[in-house]
Amino acid sequence: MTRRDIPRWVAAVRGFNTVTHYLAGIGLMALLFLTVTDILGRTLLSRPVPGTVEVTSMLLVVVVFLAVAHSEDMGDHITIDLIYERVGPRWKMVMDLFADIFSIIVIGLLSFQLYQFVLRNQASGAETPVLDLPIWPFVLVAAFGTALYAVSTVIRMILRVMGLPVDAVDPSDPDGGVEV
Repeated sequence: MTRRDIPRWVAAVRGFNTVTHYLAGIGLMALLFLTVTDILGRTLLSRPVPGTVEVTSMLLVVVVFLAVAHSEDMGDHITIDLIYERVGPRWKMVMDLFADIFSIIVIGLLSFQLYQFVLRNQASGAETPVLDLPIWPFVLVAAFGTALYAVSTVIRMILRVMGLPVDAVDPSDPDGGVEV
C-alpha cells in the first residue's frame, strides 16, 4: 500500500491541521513583534508596552496548541526508542498501538477538561489583570488544538493498522525530519 491509498478525509484533516500550523506561525510572529516592540519601547523610550506579559502568555497558548496536531501528523514529536529499536516488527506494532491508545485517552481527557475550564471561565467572567482580556477564548483554542491532536493520533493509529504510511510528507523536507 502507498500514500495514494490514504483516504481523502485523512488528507482533509491533515490539510486543516496545516492551516492551524500556519496560524500558530502567525501567532509566533505576533509574539516576536510584541517582544521586540516592548524591548525597544522600554530601552529607547522608557515606556514598555502595557500587558506584554499577558498577551505573550495568551499567544503562547495559540502557538503551542495550534501547532501540536500538525506535529503529530508529521511524526515530529520526540520519541525515545531505546527498547523500540531492539524488538521485531510485531512488538513494534504492539508498542505503537499501545502508545497510540494511551495517547488518545490522555489527550482526549485533557481536551475535555480544557473545555470544562472554558465553561467555568465563561461563567465566572475571568479576565487578565492588566488588559482585562477574557481568558476563555484562549483556553478554547487550547481545547480545540488538543482535540485536533487526539484526532491526528487516531488517524495515525488507523493508518498504522491499515499498513499505510503514518507520517505526512513535508514537501520542503525530503528526508522527513531530523534524526538526532
